Amino acid sequence: MGACPFLTVKGEGMSLYSIALGSNMGNRLANLGRAVALLEERYFSRLKLSPVLETPALLPANAPADWDIPYLNMVVRGTSDLSPEALLAGLKDIEKTVGREETHERWGPRLIDLDIVLWDGPSFISPTLTIPHVELLNRPFLIHLLALLDPQCRYPGGKTFGEMAHLLPDIDTCYTQSFVLNPKLVGIVNLTPDSFSDGGQYVDPEKAISHAKQLVAEGATVVELGPQSTRPQAVLVDAETEYARLHPILEGLSDDIKQNDITISLDSFLPETILKVLENYPISWINDVTGNLEDRTLRTIAERGLKIVVMHSLSIPPHRDQCLDFDRSAVESLNQWSELKIRHLESCGFQREHIILDSGIGFGKSAYQNLFLLQHVEQLKQFGCEVMVGHSRKRFISSFSHAEARDRDLETVAVSLALAEQGVDYLRVHHVRNHQRALVAYQLSVNR
Repeated sequence: MGACPFLTVKGEGMSLYSIALGSNMGNRLANLGRAVALLEERYFSRLKLSPVLETPALLPANAPADWDIPYLNMVVRGTSDLSPEALLAGLKDIEKTVGREETHERWGPRLIDLDIVLWDGPSFISPTLTIPHVELLNRPFLIHLLALLDPQCRYPGGKTFGEMAHLLPDIDTCYTQSFVLNPKLVGIVNLTPDSFSDGGQYVDPEKAISHAKQLVAEGATVVELGPQSTRPQAVLVDAETEYARLHPILEGLSDDIKQNDITISLDSFLPETILKVLENYPISWINDVTGNLEDRTLRTIAERGLKIVVMHSLSIPPHRDQCLDFDRSAVESLNQWSELKIRHLESCGFQREHIILDSGIGFGKSAYQNLFLLQHVEQLKQFGCEVMVGHSRKRFISSFSHAEARDRDLETVAVSLALAEQGVDYLRVHHVRNHQRALVAYQLSVNR
């Protein structure tokens, strides 16, 4: 396969594989993310990831109209000690784990598809596998992805993929959108009339439902529904009002949730709201901005297997005169809080893999403490939990920019790139498409 600069040192008995992944059913980005995680968990110690490209479905003549669903495609590369046929069996097992049915029509839609397209051994032909993949040179998007991953990678006995992609006419027309898998994006849908930057835009259920679906199409892995404004000076509402705002949207998204087309997070700290939603809808996350839910509710959330976002705050809504101790490092305060919260959540039945820590930017911190926490957010990773940051359009930005709240997306994206550098798992943002565009450029520029 030629020189691959990022992985030139291999252990004895190790082979370098390039694997193509595709999905055009359900939450496509989440499907790819789960498959990549399983590849690294089971067969590869480290993978290099290409961007994700949305491409038209490849269909035979007279294919059913409902097969014409765009794919998300990517290529990953890494070393494994498995033989090609053993790895193929492993890929089939991952497809099954992600949810692909064992029997399917050849050109039909699929939840996940994994194929070995290249390896650094000699040409391989068996009754079940051919390497290089027989269709590799007929798929411009695969040539493009391999060139983006490593332009020096060479087709056996032929040109580098960088040269092949360069020589293909209109290579940029082989895809319609691009995405990254990590960090994952949580798209915000505020259902309130008074949220700080988009209050009132999605109080109409039809607009909220449409926006939620659009966020997924733009690259959100999770969509968060917020029935309560927690901006400074907000007037808090009761559980009945929260549920009245949520109910029509959850009803409208019910089929999408059941079919795993959309993953929903509920942004609520009211037990009555949370428990009523859990009775009626299979949502996936609870985001508790108080970090202080009662134990009965926490146990119910844990029993249902949901993830919980636990956010640090000193008051809801936040007050300017309530901040972390200025005589102590904000990072030290957050670390101590995190340790205590994790211990409590574990006592209520949560595994660490289901706990997401949120430092609570804008809640109980000065602008300077917020910035300091953003600079050191990687320290939260030491606890073995996932980390989310919700910094989008928030007031701390006014310490270095005079942009109004609804116009702070440029500053938000810039902060997001710095957070990506620190390995944050989730970014909770308003403008998902802008983030995907910026993160793709960032990933390709730093070659990671």
